[in-house]
Parts: sequence; structure tokens; C-alpha cells
Amino acid sequence: MAETKFTLRTPPYSYLHLRIANQAANSNSHKQKEQLELDEVTVLSHLTSALGQYLGLTGTAIPIDILKVEALEAWIRLPVGDERAVVAALSQWGRGGVALRVLGRGSWLGGLQRGVDDAKLWSLEA
Repeated sequence: MAETKFTLRTPPYSYLHLRIANQAANSNSHKQKEQLELDEVTVLSHLTSALGQYLGLTGTAIPIDILKVEALEAWIRLPVGDERAVVAALSQWGRGGVALRVLGRGSWLGGLQRGVDDAKLWSLEA
């Protein structure tokens, strides 16, 4: 039986690992941390605002898939050609003392899982 190998030389997507950050001076209060909880709608709203501010209408047309939102972090997928523009838009954006920070980026989603036990990375456990 012949062995078949497949190499993806030019991946179609890039993945970003984002975290919401509070830029206010007194960000240690429990009430403010509750307000920072992310959901899919909030992530999309922040991304659209950042891209619109940085690139105008063209930026808001970048297709972004929200893969997962958990507490203060989110993972998104976007076309590989738009990765630099999205990172640049997020690096300069902030609204009401809140900003999205890029914790990691790459062409393979599994590479963004920092600090996760290897056994849990490949299982369906929570």
C-alpha cells in the first residue's frame, strides 16, 4: 500500500488568540471584571469597530469567523492575507478603557494553545 503525504504550503487561514484588556487604572474590582466577560456578539462588535476605525468600510468587510469565546479570551479565524491588517487595527484600537490584545497568531490553530496540558489538547474534555 502506497503512503500518501499532504503538505499545506500556503494555508488559507490565519488564527488569532485574543484577550480583552481593561486599560482603566482601577481594573482590580470584581464588578469591572464581570463587565469584561466576552461573548460572540461583543467580540464581533469590537473587531468591527477596530477594523472600521483603521481601514474604513474595507476593514469591516474582512470575513472573520469566531471559533471560541471563553471568559476573557477569544479565538478567531480570518483569511491569511488580512492577518497583518487585523493585528494592526487591534493594536491601535481601544474603546471606553477596553482593548483587545493579540496573545498569539499563526496558521495552525493548535499552535495557539499555550499553557494547555497536551493530553487535554487532543481530547474532548473540558
